[in-house]
Amino acid sequence: MSARFIGFRWMPGEAKAERRARAMAARLPEKQWRAVLNRRGVLFLLHRPSELDAIILPHEFGFVSGPLFDRETSAPVNSFRGHDAETLAVDGGAALIGRYWGAYCAILHNRGYDFLHVLRDPAGGAPLYAHVGGDVSCVFSDTEDFIAIWDEPLACDESMVRAYLVQPRLVTRRTGVAGVTEVLAGERLTWGRTSFERTLAWRPGIGPLDNMTDLDAGVRTLRARVESSALAWSGWSRRRGGVVGHRLSGGLDSSLVLAALAAAPDRGEIVCFNEFPEDAPEGDERAQAREVAARHGCELVEVQARPEDVDYAAILTAPLPARPTHSEFSCASMVLSDAIAERNVSLVSSGQGGDQVLHRSRSLLAAVDAARDGLAPGAWLGIACDAARLARTPIWSVCGALVRHGLLRKPIDAFNPVFAQATLATPDACACARQEWKEHPWAEIVARSTPARAARLIHLADLAYYHQPSALSRQFTIAPVLASQPVVEAVLSIPPYRMTPGGVERGLARAAFADVLPANVRTRSLKGDTTRFHARVLERQAPLLRQVLLDGLLVKRRLVDRTRLEAALARAAMADGAVKGALMSAFMAEAWLYRFERALEARCAHLACDGGHSA
Repeated sequence: MSARFIGFRWMPGEAKAERRARAMAARLPEKQWRAVLNRRGVLFLLHRPSELDAIILPHEFGFVSGPLFDRETSAPVNSFRGHDAETLAVDGGAALIGRYWGAYCAILHNRGYDFLHVLRDPAGGAPLYAHVGGDVSCVFSDTEDFIAIWDEPLACDESMVRAYLVQPRLVTRRTGVAGVTEVLAGERLTWGRTSFERTLAWRPGIGPLDNMTDLDAGVRTLRARVESSALAWSGWSRRRGGVVGHRLSGGLDSSLVLAALAAAPDRGEIVCFNEFPEDAPEGDERAQAREVAARHGCELVEVQARPEDVDYAAILTAPLPARPTHSEFSCASMVLSDAIAERNVSLVSSGQGGDQVLHRSRSLLAAVDAARDGLAPGAWLGIACDAARLARTPIWSVCGALVRHGLLRKPIDAFNPVFAQATLATPDACACARQEWKEHPWAEIVARSTPARAARLIHLADLAYYHQPSALSRQFTIAPVLASQPVVEAVLSIPPYRMTPGGVERGLARAAFADVLPANVRTRSLKGDTTRFHARVLERQAPLLRQVLLDGLLVKRRLVDRTRLEAALARAAMADGAVKGALMSAFMAEAWLYRFERALEARCAHLACDGGHSA
């Protein structure tokens, strides 16, 4: 559960802008909000229930919202002295990135030069958005708070919705609200008296920064970083006096995270939760989960997922996020959330992010990087054989990859064609999505990187998906153990071809935790298959999809082709995986638009009663 805050920036001395900002702030219920930064040109308010999750800096230098840990000791940070707080404000948060890490946003006010810095942590663990205006700008963590009080007209960014329909995991600054942007992982916004700047305060390392070419060194470093991340989150939970709830699928990633949590001294209580699908044995991983939980002395709660417990209509009344997101499908069933809540859980962990961070890939690109790094012929041949084994292709296929990405320097395409196989969107949707990828702040770094490193950066950018709102994140604090800054930085220091020794995906991670994982988990490469289960869910929800989509807002706004939509909603067509994916994207976009329009209607009514000057 992320802390809620909202704030305003205007030019100091501009009385009209100040009156406007303070009038909007006054619309927030006074008993629920407290001003924590109130100076010339700056006003920030914190939701009172979120005060426990924020570090208020002394002398109105600002605040840090969300869990923060000391990089050297992994201990939670609860306060800053005056001098240290001033350092953070003066250097724009550089000291935060260098000496600390966590799932945080920092609002820092350099009083001497009147700079306001807004920083999101390099792993992107806490939500942060901004509306940069002419006279008044607004920074916030919750979209509904912003919509409720903003006094200018708001509209849907239809281009972004089009892009979402063909790339639902698109990583972009743009949101579904025109003029509102997301501050991406590691980004910093800076307002001066008359200036505004958007920069990267943290940049992912590229080729020349790789310093860990020795396999044993990589094994030691990866394990140490994962365990230090788990230690930090475990300490945070102990201070809150609650239980760590760990989502244990029985796969590699969730199992090694549990091993790291269990290794923490004075770890406190850890309760594992395994969600298994009804009547779908191919997706049932309870046997592996039981073995892993027993090995570490943890209780395992088994939660059955049944199609009849899933109701997509619940998404239509869920809180409004900044953009459509597949993560909200979790709101269709509260069975897992309710099971976790029953156990006094204060923190929820999982193996999420393992695919991206630990290199779950079957690509030949690692061999191309090894060649471009100038490895000796014998060493390169071994890596080429590993890459071919990993990709399950003849060794000669490596030569094709070398020509394409080595000799011809063909760039890596971030656009995922899988999601566009059965698109219901208008023809310009793919062009919109491709343009958004090109404007990502890491795009230039990706373009300069070797192929496997470029692909890794694209995968790491995808970690943003796990920080989108979900049923769990709205109720609990989420611990992204694998997707933390120290682990990401460790992985970036290791050449991609060292992540898959022996041609085994996530091979380095398997070696790093070999002594604490059951053999059948350590050697697994397949995940549980829930295709049949979700097909049954979709069959039950089909009437709702037809009702909502055929005469819905996407059709009225001409964001989807109604003829294609009708064909896709036919019973036979819905059995196709690509069509199913397109319908899921369309439903989530429709659900977002529906709630957005309801939020605008509520705002109009509120502003009319309040005497607001625009709707």
